[in-house]
Amino acid sequence: MHTKLKILFPDWKNFGVDDIKDAFEKMGHEVIIYKTEPKNYRIDPRFKSELKKYIRANEITLMFTSNYFPVVADACHEVNIPYISCCYDSPLVLTFSKTVFYPTNFIFIFDSKMVADLQNLGVKQVFYMPMAVNPDRLNKLHTTSEQRKLIDADISFVGSLYSEKHTLYDRMTDLDDYTKGYIDGVMKAQEQIYGISIVEDALTPEIIDAMYKKMPINIHEDDLETKSYVYANYFINRKITQTERPILLKEISEALPQMEAQVGRKLKPLKLYTHNPTPFLPKVENMGTIHYMKEMPLVFRHSKINLNITLRSIINGIPLRAIDIMGAGGFLLTNYQNDFQYHFEDGKDYVSFYSKEDMLNKIAYYLEHEDERKQIAHNGQEKVCKKHTYDIHLKEMLDLVFDHTDPF
Repeated sequence: MHTKLKILFPDWKNFGVDDIKDAFEKMGHEVIIYKTEPKNYRIDPRFKSELKKYIRANEITLMFTSNYFPVVADACHEVNIPYISCCYDSPLVLTFSKTVFYPTNFIFIFDSKMVADLQNLGVKQVFYMPMAVNPDRLNKLHTTSEQRKLIDADISFVGSLYSEKHTLYDRMTDLDDYTKGYIDGVMKAQEQIYGISIVEDALTPEIIDAMYKKMPINIHEDDLETKSYVYANYFINRKITQTERPILLKEISEALPQMEAQVGRKLKPLKLYTHNPTPFLPKVENMGTIHYMKEMPLVFRHSKINLNITLRSIINGIPLRAIDIMGAGGFLLTNYQNDFQYHFEDGKDYVSFYSKEDMLNKIAYYLEHEDERKQIAHNGQEKVCKKHTYDIHLKEMLDLVFDHTDPF
């Protein structure tokens, strides 16, 4: 057990503040929420100076943020306290700052591919760590009979369709025919493949130059990322997701009448929880947005099948949505992602699909086989709540930090 720590935890641009704070406090540590936000997450001399003064004046033992912020890393390095960064976004270009080499950093990332990329650059203190849940909070959530009428579903999907106009890729107007055709071909190929990302490797210098002429990007002098990384993940992979999600949802909604004969009952329309309007999905029931903490877990719990379609820039990682679904006791049907194999058993704790046809076949099968579906949902929840809670993961992070040989 660590001696009592005084942990500074900014609440800006951070995820899971309440759950993380509760877990640290259950361990006996003090958590101070820091409200001041930098104007620039990379370099902000005034913010850094104020943060350093605050750390010294309040005898802060450790800094913790969700996601990585170079300006915070700078401050912690200069006052020589450990900085734990637990990243939940991918892509996260800020992790390619040269500040990641500081010995005071301990960077935890949920995507093994992103970890490997940073390690290949020579970053020593970057570690793989999957996402977590707070089972105590989830177990306290209950529905009324009126709520159940709204959220009960055969199939549901919670997430953005990225259907807003003028995405970065769409802003590259007037690409020459060869470049546009080449990129379209790469995107169509990637849509057919799960478990391997081909986009970044497929971007030749000529294609990158053509994209740069239409939409220049600025690589900060402090950064290590490449143009191919930025174009692949912020432009093309996002566009693939924008195209892929509506296609799969439309396929499901149109296949439901044919599934009814196999399932043996009338099926409810697919329920979609998103901030996007969806006139292009007439057979999908758009439920609007829901509150992450109070409502989303109940949707997962009361949907027979919860669909996950991973943002394509998450190459290997288990998305937060998938962990949330299992942690809430929902049945998870997800596209294949490599990192699942290290923690869960496909067909026992969750179910993955490898193609559109495979997805539709498994939806019909698990709607028909209720006992099997319920057992898988139970197994997934049990495993998440035994191995992937904030209590467990934060303790693992602290153990790694304070077992480190360098003194702080």
